[in-house]
Amino acid sequence: MDDTKLHLGIEAGEVLLKVALYDPKDKKVVKTAILNTETNPLDDVSSFEAALQTWLAENEGVQIDSVSLTVSSFRAVVRQLFVPPEAKNVREYLQWYLGNLVNANVADYVMDFVELGGSAELGRTVLMIAMRKAWVNSIRKGFRNQQIAPKILEVDALSLMNLLEASGTLDNKLQCVIKADVTGVMLLWASKDDLRALRCCSTLDLAGKEREEAYVQLSENIAKQVEEAASANGTAVDRYMLCGELATDLLFVENLRKALGDKPITQMDSFPDIRLPVDEESASHVLSCAGAIGVALRSA
Repeated sequence: MDDTKLHLGIEAGEVLLKVALYDPKDKKVVKTAILNTETNPLDDVSSFEAALQTWLAENEGVQIDSVSLTVSSFRAVVRQLFVPPEAKNVREYLQWYLGNLVNANVADYVMDFVELGGSAELGRTVLMIAMRKAWVNSIRKGFRNQQIAPKILEVDALSLMNLLEASGTLDNKLQCVIKADVTGVMLLWASKDDLRALRCCSTLDLAGKEREEAYVQLSENIAKQVEEAASANGTAVDRYMLCGELATDLLFVENLRKALGDKPITQMDSFPDIRLPVDEESASHVLSCAGAIGVALRSA
């Protein structure tokens, strides 16, 4: 590694961390990796920090400019909604909306939002994100070494949208991103400035099944979510993009393609405006680390 300061993006999984180092000068992802933590990083920050410190020590000479973290959207509340013009204060309206949505005190959440369009006179379309304050505080305050403590915290749906936009892949046409991990599958329908729908497929009921049987069932479950979203949210698309741990398994990809009616599926391992790592180990983790790459780009 040279003296260039890099952006470190981290995705927290159930018992692992996915990491990506991004060089803003060359617009290149220089390294990706998957680190075992054995416990959930959000619930055990000391193990989180220890795994990260060990990996950074193995990559001696890396100069970190910023550290950003993304977590599963299903550890948060993510909603795109319309704020009517009668609502003079957007934040107060969203706090009222959140209070009606969750079975908890609004004060127990950290809430933020992004305005996607509209105006005060006609109403605004807003993307709201809210996360348990306990998790946010554990990350903000739990690191002993504040130099590697994440300063940006977001959800993986936004990280993937950021990756697509920054890499020149996201446009005004709706597309479906399938992030298929062993612990669950997220489906995201998005275009530029529009997160139309967000759905999840659990993998808990696949435990104990043979690999081929599990992949067939999971692919059928994903196809069912695609059909339901098209009916409920108007998300019919002809573009599918695939990332996540299972995206590297050809058997899963073949079953998914069949379940979706042989529609084209593009793997998220090549981008027009971003260079990716060429060393074999990092290249093999690119699909798994898409969320980490997306949140690394956030600082840039």
